[in-house]
Amino acid sequence: MDVDFDTKNLTLRDYTTWKERADAARIAFVPFGGGPYYGYEVGVIDAMDELGIVPDALLPGCVGNFVGLFYLMALVEGGAPTAYIDQFSKVGLMREKDYRKAPIPPLFPMRVAAWMRGFASYYMSPQAYQDLFAPELFPDVVKSGMDYLLNPTERNLGIFTRNFSVWHPLIRFGLGGYYFAPIGPFGELYDPQNPEGWIAPAIQWGNVYNDKAPIYIMSLLEVGKPTVVQATNCINHPAFAPLDGRRLASGSNLPWLIAETNINGTWYRESAVRDVATLTPAALDSLPSLDVMICVQIMDSNDTGTLTLNNGNHNNYALQVTEMIATIGDDDIEQAKTHLVQQGRDVEWIVIEAQSDAEPFWTVENMERCRREGYEIAMAQFLASPKLRGRLKPRSRRNAPVSVPQPRHVSVLHQAHLDAGRGGA
Repeated sequence: MDVDFDTKNLTLRDYTTWKERADAARIAFVPFGGGPYYGYEVGVIDAMDELGIVPDALLPGCVGNFVGLFYLMALVEGGAPTAYIDQFSKVGLMREKDYRKAPIPPLFPMRVAAWMRGFASYYMSPQAYQDLFAPELFPDVVKSGMDYLLNPTERNLGIFTRNFSVWHPLIRFGLGGYYFAPIGPFGELYDPQNPEGWIAPAIQWGNVYNDKAPIYIMSLLEVGKPTVVQATNCINHPAFAPLDGRRLASGSNLPWLIAETNINGTWYRESAVRDVATLTPAALDSLPSLDVMICVQIMDSNDTGTLTLNNGNHNNYALQVTEMIATIGDDDIEQAKTHLVQQGRDVEWIVIEAQSDAEPFWTVENMERCRREGYEIAMAQFLASPKLRGRLKPRSRRNAPVSVPQPRHVSVLHQAHLDAGRGGA
């Protein structure tokens, strides 16, 4: 048994029980992630709860790994489906007025102490004070500055800024700490010294491995390898690793600039850097009775070459990085559809997409707005679904957000083309 949590007094689901549930699974929920857009996933959960839809399997990615596990825990307990997710949001989100002043995704504040120790360790070492002066680079600063004055383009300004930053001693001093401190952008999100308390609310592993829990399959990528590895809430699965805190962290590290997690001497990172990161053939083949796939798609990869800081809603650096590295949902869905068609399987796909003007901000206001929109879009699609129609069991709204008029629904990356067709209006 290779897990990092205390298994004493826990009854963990074995492979036989897991396979029985996997073989019978009919509905899968696929929260692909999307960082600050995770409110869409919560809105879909609200809609599923109102209509009595309970997924048999969860195939999450990135922040969807947390959303999925918290949702699973609530389902097992029979309480409000977003109870744990709401706690997660209270820990991680900021008010808009504060976020605009300090736009830092604060989802894991418990890691601040580790960052501070890492920086202190770095700046007490000789390495921090070596090679601060680089006079040989100054001619490049002068040349790029003259180029910008003679031809003031954004590209020339960027070259000058880069050259100036690389040359300036104080900037070199600061960036050295950022990139080379023991815990920095490439440090671990997971805290090996506190395997059960590194995230709030804490994961209830007894719920995750409960026989009543939906099947949960996530993916992670061994650094340097071309294929992903699956982990699931089952002990002794012949092909998948058991899910634990280390694997949860490694599957959710992309927003933290490709942080990596050490598991038994091997480094892993988020699998979203590969297509079909979540919907692998192995995962789909382990769920042979699926009828409906409910997916929350954040990005459409076909238009990534047209993005700029002023195009669509991707107006911060973190999202620009995501666009360059991975797609969130689009390629995964297309390749999974192809795999299922090749097998002769008839699966209905319900895809909820982010709105074109959603904001990539870790704020309470943005999360609530995305949640309302996710709810409205999901409700419309669920009620129109041929395969869900006979399974709906509407109930009184418990925690669903206040209804708002449904906005015009387009992919987050298609707004520019629509605007162009209207003459830029």
